Amino acid sequence: MKEAIYSWIKCLAIFYILLTMLIHLVPTGKYQRYVRFFMGLLLMAMLITPMLSILEKAKTLPESFSSLYQQEEKKRLTLDMENLQKSLLEKGVEEQLEKNIPESLKKKGIEVTACKVHIEGELLKACLWTKEVPDGELERGIKDELAANWGIREENCKVLAWENGKQTMGDSSPSGTSAYSNRTSGIQ
Repeated sequence: MKEAIYSWIKCLAIFYILLTMLIHLVPTGKYQRYVRFFMGLLLMAMLITPMLSILEKAKTLPESFSSLYQQEEKKRLTLDMENLQKSLLEKGVEEQLEKNIPESLKKKGIEVTACKVHIEGELLKACLWTKEVPDGELERGIKDELAANWGIREENCKVLAWENGKQTMGDSSPSGTSAYSNRTSGIQ
């Protein structure tokens, strides 16, 4: 028991010498605060360790910490994978809708030059470009078709005109930055 106490005191003395040396090596007072804080935490751990070993808790503490850390890391990885899967699924659905919507509109006799779809949570937003300037009837037909077949609400749908590779209305293009936000999809 006497040797264990001497060994513990020796470790504390060496720790204090290293702490002093490290504080003198740190260039500014700003960083010294962080070094002192971290070293203070280490000092507390060193002071508590002998008491825990007396209570025979020192052996179980690292194991329980390790198991808790592994559980938390597993939860974090699972959540990251779920978010990645959701993101990839949304991207795939967006691409499929961008392909299918113009095809279904073409069957109704509505010619669409381009289509951009964006999913935000539970909302679907669409921006469509037609060859001709959309009048009220054409725009109503497109919005009704999108609402009936694809579940895209009227307020989440934009219909714009596209002629000779340029827009005739002053809104965003399918491949440029939107006038409304920093999205490149052109959808609000």
